[in-house]
Amino acid sequence: MRRKPLSRVLFAGLLEEGSTARSRLAGLRALGLDVVELDTSGWQPLRGRWMRSFVARAFLHPSVHRMNARLRSLLAERQNDVLWLDKGHWTYPSTLAFARRRGCAIVHYCTDDLLGRHAHSWLHRRGIARDDVYLTTNRHNVAELRDRYGVTAFRAGMGHDPVLLALRPTPRRGTAAVVYVGHWEPHTERGLLALRAAGVEVGVWGSNWHKARDRSLRQARFLPHAEYAATIAGSRIALGFLSRWNRNDSTGRSFEVPALGAFLLAERTAEHEFVYGDGTGAALFSTPAELVEKARHYLAHPEERAAVAAAGHARLKAAGYSWADHMRREWALVERALGDPAAASTAADDAPFWSGFRGGAPAPDPASRRAAREAKIATASWSP
Repeated sequence: MRRKPLSRVLFAGLLEEGSTARSRLAGLRALGLDVVELDTSGWQPLRGRWMRSFVARAFLHPSVHRMNARLRSLLAERQNDVLWLDKGHWTYPSTLAFARRRGCAIVHYCTDDLLGRHAHSWLHRRGIARDDVYLTTNRHNVAELRDRYGVTAFRAGMGHDPVLLALRPTPRRGTAAVVYVGHWEPHTERGLLALRAAGVEVGVWGSNWHKARDRSLRQARFLPHAEYAATIAGSRIALGFLSRWNRNDSTGRSFEVPALGAFLLAERTAEHEFVYGDGTGAALFSTPAELVEKARHYLAHPEERAAVAAAGHARLKAAGYSWADHMRREWALVERALGDPAAASTAADDAPFWSGFRGGAPAPDPASRRAAREAKIATASWSP
């Protein structure tokens, strides 16, 4: 039985501007916890796309060794109750073992699909058995972590920076009517090309667009965080494609776009339907044809578009989907799990999502049945 209350936390996460880990760190501090931080943005070399890609897969570089040494140094400097690792794919199992010898409970938090086919997380997986609690925003990973590693795992909520709810940035000049901010995947490119073929131009920013088949899309570049909110605010429609590689049911933009008061046109999932409905707080699509149809409709009907955006913003504000809201609820889960790993979850733990959410259950019927049917249609329709 671990001592209570837990108050001293060493938080290791990517804390560069725009990182959602910054919001989680602020949320933990708002709970009155004594938090020491380690910005892990330097675990990869600063220059060279190919070198960074290699290190992200192989974890063989002095920068990885230095980050592990820095973490061990901070662990040795003071007694911590909890080591909170935000992602932490670079962490050596020996570093986790050192934390445990220091009497520190290990909590991992991940917004990626660490067990998916496209995950580069072999080093991370080698240390999972040493974790005390694992929080993941990926519903599939909950059961996978419990079954494969025997670790106490809960689903965490995807959210938004609470500051966005009150932020009204000056719209970025020259922003396209329809925008997409996110990484390249084949089905995303097909959706964008369907819009272009229908005469709807889209402004695109993000990573890995050099892999696009369409040469013009290869010109897409990373959008600096300072321009992100203004770009979304300056659009008429912000697109919410989901990652097939990460097996996503929602993503950060699912919450950031409505938080900014902008209009979200996103892929239809049971989760999106649970949070917003279709045509209430966001508009949803399952196929390229439906994407084109709804983009045209809402571009031509600004009053409807404004009403949907306002409803989405109000929904987030009322239900509490910010990272600060999530940290308040999820820290309570961590405290309980560290005190009594066998403690049962309660219905209250699942708020503001559905019953069974923490255990990895999908969104409830009837939305899940409808989404499952439409997913089959969507899979075929997204094919080349």
